[in-house]
Amino acid sequence: MALSPVIQLSSPHSIPGADDPDGTIVSRSARCRYVVCVIIKKQFMKKEFFIMPGVVLFSIISCTNAPESDKAKTTDAKEVNQSKTGEKWNLNVSDSKIEWIGTKVTGYHIGMVPLKNGDIYVDNGQVTGGKFVMDIANMNVSGPKGVDTASNKKLLGHLKSADFFDVNKYPDATFELTDVKPYTGGPVKDTADARQDEISEYKVTNPTHLVSGNLTLKGVTRNIEFPARITVSGNTAEAIAKFNINRKEWGIVYKGKPDDLIRDDVHLGISIKASK
Repeated sequence: MALSPVIQLSSPHSIPGADDPDGTIVSRSARCRYVVCVIIKKQFMKKEFFIMPGVVLFSIISCTNAPESDKAKTTDAKEVNQSKTGEKWNLNVSDSKIEWIGTKVTGYHIGMVPLKNGDIYVDNGQVTGGKFVMDIANMNVSGPKGVDTASNKKLLGHLKSADFFDVNKYPDATFELTDVKPYTGGPVKDTADARQDEISEYKVTNPTHLVSGNLTLKGVTRNIEFPARITVSGNTAEAIAKFNINRKEWGIVYKGKPDDLIRDDVHLGISIKASK
């Protein structure tokens, strides 16, 4: 739907009937035209059909997309190597965070997901495995700035309901590493976006590794692969990752209001720190 890898997610919702076979986001103008048409149709049926060009223009330019970030490659769950090599290091929960950003046609929301516990395995200065538990039941909504507390609280209640994360049934989510290999792609250039609260960028510049792992959310497990920057120095290991995932891959399919569709992509910014 906001690991220290930092993960961020954004979820654009495709327009019904749009040609989007591979899950890519429909263009901003196409989505906005769709919303404008819905609003026009509604008003017409109410016999209140009066539209000013400026209103239509505002509707088109004010559509909100997911942050421009790396798109996590999503596949079926993969086998986890249980014979992990190296020493087991514990996650520093207080020094780790997960931010999320969810977007819809008319705006966006941000928040945090606490980490319950976790560990990584380190062998000769290299991360060889690990698992993290996320406390979905105690996630929060913190913004955007200027939004009143009552509105954030109302949204949080909806996010915890069966429409989204169904926390009474699925209070936790997990991420378990299946592979960590050197990053061999080209240089990464970040894009400026003022929406992120603390993790100021939406792409990991100078990534060192390509990480893959099984993400279990709402009872569904899918493997995701994304670039990350991992550093091991002395008795401390840190990691940061930023990418978008498609919430529908985990059965979170609530569309939102017809004239304010929720994006399918959710941005995650994950920052993780572990110590020996």
